Amino acid sequence: MKVIAKTELTPGMTLGADVVSQGQLLYSAGTVLDAMIIDRLSRSDIQSFSVKEASDTTHIERVRFNERFQAFVAQYNSCLNRCKGVMLSFLGTKSRIQDDVLLQIYYDVYEKISTGSELLDYLYNMMPGEDQLTYAQCLNSALLAGTFADWLSMSEEDKKILILCGFYYDIGKWNLPYDILWKPGKLTDEEFRTIKTHPTIGYSLVRYLDIDEHVKNAVIMHHERLDGSGYPYHMTGNNIDVFARYIAIIDTYVAMASPRTYREAFTPLQILGIFEKSMEQYDVELLLPLMRHIADSQIGTTVQLSDNSIWEVLIINQNKFSRPILKNDKNEILDLLAHKELQIVKNV
Repeated sequence: MKVIAKTELTPGMTLGADVVSQGQLLYSAGTVLDAMIIDRLSRSDIQSFSVKEASDTTHIERVRFNERFQAFVAQYNSCLNRCKGVMLSFLGTKSRIQDDVLLQIYYDVYEKISTGSELLDYLYNMMPGEDQLTYAQCLNSALLAGTFADWLSMSEEDKKILILCGFYYDIGKWNLPYDILWKPGKLTDEEFRTIKTHPTIGYSLVRYLDIDEHVKNAVIMHHERLDGSGYPYHMTGNNIDVFARYIAIIDTYVAMASPRTYREAFTPLQILGIFEKSMEQYDVELLLPLMRHIADSQIGTTVQLSDNSIWEVLIINQNKFSRPILKNDKNEILDLLAHKELQIVKNV
């Protein structure tokens, strides 16, 4: 941090300490200055202020106060409302949604993104209200589907199909009781049986629609697992539609990356650790290249470990994506593969 005179304050600076005048808190540390705040501070009796230097700010602070991210959030929220309206209209009328309507929602959000890595970063830093999570999961899955398709060099036609799978696959959940769907804490056996009906409920909604068969299969099969441990039919291997196998990966990622009342969102590297423990459930030929891209997207991000220390992700361990090599501000190196007692707890 550095201390500067109030005449040097400029928009975009971040306060490094609370600003207190006559015993009253004016602004908290971390406040990003704009013209109105600067005007108020310039009229105060305080002559100098602590502001953060670039080296003091965390990755999350740099993202959340970035104009590009704020433009993304505004566009995302607008498109989320459109997505919600379209899907609720479908549930009310049961009439087919034109593919172009959903794809346009996807394109309108994605125009604010330059790379798939940026999308993962932005989605991690989003803070949706819990009442929006059902709808956000639908949109986030479509966005992630498009990113995965690009990473895997899928054809434009297959990419569109996967995006549509992202919009539709969880539609059955929209007919479940909200208090069960977003219950804070463990579900009872009966409640879990209710949750497990959503693939068949969803399929009953789309079965007779004039939409791609892969989309319909993603709705009914997205909780099937290659080892037969999934539901509703305990299908195995290639009996599961390939688009449903992709959506199984996307659904797991989005669920883990979404915050809940009882936990924060998992970081991308934490999610990779979850995949590494259950590889037999997914199509590894699809999963591994996606995991590699997700891991590479985390290089340069800042993480907090279970001992509260802060590190930058320096190198990805190719035989264990979730346990990278880290560097701190003292240029010390830490290989998480050699320190199993330490865990990544969040991005900062």
